[in-house]
Amino acid sequence: MGPGFIGGADHLQLPSAAGLWLCYDQTRVRHLVVVPALFGTELHDEELGAIWGTFGCLYRGPRLASPAGLRGKPGKVMSAIPLFAGLRYDILGALQQALGRAGYAPGKNLHLFAYDWRLRSVDVASALVDEIHRLADASQQEVDLLGLSNGGLLVRAAFAIDPTLPVERVVTSGAPLAGSLESLACLNVGFQFAPLGRTVSPGEFVACPGSLDCLPPPDKSVFLDAGYDLYDAATWKTLRLSVFGDCRGGGDEEDDWVRIVGDRLSSTRKSWQTLERASAPRRLTCVCGAGLPTQVKIVIDHGRARVPGEGRVARLPPEALAEGDGGVSVESATAWSGATTEVVRIPVGRHRDVVRTPAAFRAILDSLS
Repeated sequence: MGPGFIGGADHLQLPSAAGLWLCYDQTRVRHLVVVPALFGTELHDEELGAIWGTFGCLYRGPRLASPAGLRGKPGKVMSAIPLFAGLRYDILGALQQALGRAGYAPGKNLHLFAYDWRLRSVDVASALVDEIHRLADASQQEVDLLGLSNGGLLVRAAFAIDPTLPVERVVTSGAPLAGSLESLACLNVGFQFAPLGRTVSPGEFVACPGSLDCLPPPDKSVFLDAGYDLYDAATWKTLRLSVFGDCRGGGDEEDDWVRIVGDRLSSTRKSWQTLERASAPRRLTCVCGAGLPTQVKIVIDHGRARVPGEGRVARLPPEALAEGDGGVSVESATAWSGATTEVVRIPVGRHRDVVRTPAAFRAILDSLS
């Protein structure tokens, strides 16, 4: 899904709530691998410098990607981005504190999986598989996995590559296991990280090989109007979706985007075929935000697709909405084919609350206990 699926610019890291959980003996806690969401890992290029992960990247910096390819490599998983006067743009810091109070210690039994979130989940999954085996071999026991938002898709992709992973339990929180139209909203108009900050354009998103990972799977009908296929680049061109919104009068630029979008849709179709083959975890808990109207169907209005994005769905018809966290529906957050799933519903104000609120921390820790 899009970058709104991490801590937003209006969320500052606050002192942790004390006394919510007791500390546990670290020797009795299995190793836990946390797979963060989009934008949860630093990106750095030797020539360009920081691509993502610093305060400056909120307002300026190199493009995340271009049709010519990707620059930079992943660094470390981010706890927060320092702002000013001691304020921080929280990414995973509050969650790490909650895990620490429950007995998880970085480098001992808590491991944060850093990866290039611009790539397809199925292409990154082999590195996650290797890390799981390394930790299981070193600890001589199975490990637990926690997939946050898009990180849940990466966890599922790992089970598609290796159905015999040495994993005791999997917990996902807000994972778009059957995709999300919020990703299309970000692809459609871009995203601004911070007030008065830079806007990541639709072109930057589409240039990332994994940008379409969270579209709903191709066998799912997402249009209220018949006759449109989300996995046909001609649909995107006709409805002026994403990069085609600014293309006027055709030409070479539009032809190039037709080819690029077509390639992205083809690879995303193959990704879903891989994900649907994923074996079921032995124990699976899906934490999902509930209580908010969430778009699950696209409305066509005067020849244009209406995908307004999280929190702006009031004018959509009821048949275009379902219950969820504003970005991911409850149905999608629990849709791991073939799995026996324990579902934990939590109240949220936005999708990103599935990884940043005391209710989310409590649900995650209860699921891991």
